[in-house]
Parts: sequence; C-alpha cells; structure tokens
Amino acid sequence: MESRLAILGREAASLDAIFLTHEHSDHVRGVGPIARSSGATVYSTQGTLRGIEKKAGKLPEWRGFRAGEPLTVGDLIIEPYETPHDARETVAFTVHCDGKKIGHATDMGKLTPTTVGALRHSDVLLVEANHDVEMLMAGPYSWPLKRRIRSEEGHLSNEVCGELISQVVHSQLKMTVLMHLSETNNCPEIAQMTARQALGSHATPMILARQDQPTPLMEV
Repeated sequence: MESRLAILGREAASLDAIFLTHEHSDHVRGVGPIARSSGATVYSTQGTLRGIEKKAGKLPEWRGFRAGEPLTVGDLIIEPYETPHDARETVAFTVHCDGKKIGHATDMGKLTPTTVGALRHSDVLLVEANHDVEMLMAGPYSWPLKRRIRSEEGHLSNEVCGELISQVVHSQLKMTVLMHLSETNNCPEIAQMTARQALGSHATPMILARQDQPTPLMEV
C-alpha cells in the first residue's frame, strides 16, 4: 500500500482514515501496520473489529459504525450499507462530497434492493466483476471454494455486475470502475464487454482495477 501510494504521489503518512468492508485477509492483512505508521483512524463495524482485533494488533484509533448510519470525515459523507457476504457484519459504501457521489459495491453474492438503491445517482461506480461463471466452474479451484464464490454470500459474476450496472446507469454517470477481478477465474476483456453492454448507449470511461498496480487517481 505504501509503495503504491508513492507511485501516485501520495504518502501513507497523509492518510486520515481507513474504512474496512469486512475482515477477510485480502482486505485487512496490512491494516494494523499502515494504521500505526500513519496514525490513521480505522473505521469498521463492530463485527469486523471482532474479526481483526487479534490479527491487526493495537490500532491508534478505532471508530465503529452501523450499516444505514451515515458518518462524516472531513468534507466526506460516507454511507455504509449492508451487503450479503460470508463474513461478520459486512458493508459497502457510498461517498458524497460537493454534490458528487461515488457508489461502491464489492464482496457480495447477490444483488439486493439495498445495493441498487444505494448506487442510484452515482457519478462514479466502483463495482465488483469477480468471475466469469464458465471459467470458474472449469478452473482449478476446489468444489467447496467454487460453491462459496457462486453462493449468495460470495462474489458478483460478470453477468450480475452487468445486471447491477444496467439498473443504476443514468445520464450523469461519469465513470465505471470494475473491481475485485479474479486473476484465475476471469478475463478483463469479458468483464469489460459485459459491463459495456450493460451501459448501453451511455458509454462512460471504464477502468479495470488491477491487483498488480495502483488504480490511477480520478477527478470527479
């Protein structure tokens, strides 16, 4: 995280807050060290805190929140909303600032009215396109892991990602970012094609968030 922030011209010491969606290791493995080195406040649900407190060590400061209860950090209003995922008290976020809205939806196994409602009228969409179903089922993962990923508490496929986009796309949408793509069970070209079909005639710029490099800074 520190090296990738540096690539973007930022320093970890400039972090004010770290928001966690849930306690799975690919999301929280470095939260303790980076929070201690930066002094940033860690925000999470009580359930996520219970899941990380032994692994993360002592945090400089922790603040809790609940899904459906907005909170303010600086100029940002962050609205956490509940998501269906196989972890304790999981959430995703929308972020509001100066009349702009970022809608975030990752690590969920199905679409819910809450998710669709939260993402409506977003200026930027950050949405999960985790896997191609055929690639997942033909791939090397064990059957229990495949079943977990495809479950209603797993991850969004390209097709369901497209369904989500089609339900929230609107004329003021400025950018779409595809996130949490599996390097084993997905193909960027397929994910992009599915998302662009869902956007229809509204061809926004599209970015694929990759695992091996930082996503470029975006101005909204």
